Amino acid sequence: MAPITNIQSYADAQAFLFSRFDLERTMSDASPDTFKLERMRQLAELLDNPQSKIATVHVAGTKGKGSVSSMLSHILSTAGYKTGLFTSPHLEYLGQRFCIDNQPCQEADVIKIIQQIIPAVEEMDRRDAKQSDIDLKPTFFEITTAFAFLYFLEKNVDVAIVEVGLGGRLDSTNICEPLVTAITNIGLDHTEILGDTLELIAAEKAGIVKTGIPLVNGCELEGPRNVIEQIALERNAPVLSLARDVSVEPAGAQSIHSKLRSVSIKNDVCWEDLTIGLPGNHQINNAAVCLGVIWELTRLGFAVEPDSVRLGLSNVRCNGRLELVDGQPRTLLDVAHNPNSAQALVDFLNLHFADTKLHLILSCSKDKQVEEIAALLAPIFHSITLTKYQKNPRSVDPQRLYDSVVTPCNNLAARTQIVADPREALESVKREATADDLIVITGSFYLIAELRPVVQGLL
Repeated sequence: MAPITNIQSYADAQAFLFSRFDLERTMSDASPDTFKLERMRQLAELLDNPQSKIATVHVAGTKGKGSVSSMLSHILSTAGYKTGLFTSPHLEYLGQRFCIDNQPCQEADVIKIIQQIIPAVEEMDRRDAKQSDIDLKPTFFEITTAFAFLYFLEKNVDVAIVEVGLGGRLDSTNICEPLVTAITNIGLDHTEILGDTLELIAAEKAGIVKTGIPLVNGCELEGPRNVIEQIALERNAPVLSLARDVSVEPAGAQSIHSKLRSVSIKNDVCWEDLTIGLPGNHQINNAAVCLGVIWELTRLGFAVEPDSVRLGLSNVRCNGRLELVDGQPRTLLDVAHNPNSAQALVDFLNLHFADTKLHLILSCSKDKQVEEIAALLAPIFHSITLTKYQKNPRSVDPQRLYDSVVTPCNNLAARTQIVADPREALESVKREATADDLIVITGSFYLIAELRPVVQGLL
């Protein structure tokens, strides 16, 4: 690969990054060499190991890790700590992956940090050319992971919340040296890489567990939960279990934003009168995992007052996660991309929009459990429009989605259509929907990334 040393603009920085192998775009091209930490360790060493110089919380899981990470970031920022947040993928632009106090990285900083990383990447490329035992050319995600650690170090964050990209054991983020680790709920996702049972996937997620480092285990299913806790036991990592040690008392009837009368940890009431800024009852468990991490951090000396928890949790937002956009009709954006997330979306709609006519716009990645997602979503919608996001080659053929919807439920054929272009799909649905209806766009981060600016009137 030819060196790219002349990075003068944001476009140059993006061109450099997107020239690297990108698993987010080519999941089906992954090889065993793709998932090796040796390449990431060498890259970090060339950058003087920034991950070793910042306090970190490491968050893994199939469902909820993004929400937990955002909750932690908001609470710690509210408590006065300069807080980094590394998540993936981004929705509209690259800087959204790297936030400090919930503000995305600006273009000038992207250019600066990429300029610092390029010599290390070029050295790795040279090393790769000299041997054939292992692919040493850093990938897009490895470079962005190194970017996050370097950026947070240069900005002197007090703590960084780092979300796992995929799995845990061999994920690029797993070179970090966390104060606390957390694992959210486990579900079937990326089965071709992580394993085809919940227990195998749990073992991969538990790869982030470090010797002697506290773990907050948010997995509630007994089988995978036991796998995680057995690995923690083997590594002498103290476990705070959501199923055993955390008690949540909801505050009566739930609105879109759940209210909690109290959250207790190990039979001590720690927080009262909480409101979760993210919609959906499934966020209650995510909030419990988040508060378990906060509890562990306070035991390590972080000062987080109850008012900071209350305000931070109520103010948390995650773009594209049950994001309701006003209009006539209103639009709900949700990045649900596996069966667990799809079921949570269905539960949310049945609870809060049971009397509303619903219109679905759906696109999925071909490596996802497309049939299961479609089967869960389709029955509750008045109309179903199947499309194909345009800016990532992983999008599944809409005909496969159509077959998944119509074959098991022939009565859905009359209200199911294929409109391949997402913007045309949205316009088609808007023409048919009435002012009181709800349009639901879901199935993939990439679909939300393409349509969110359109829904918001920015394009």
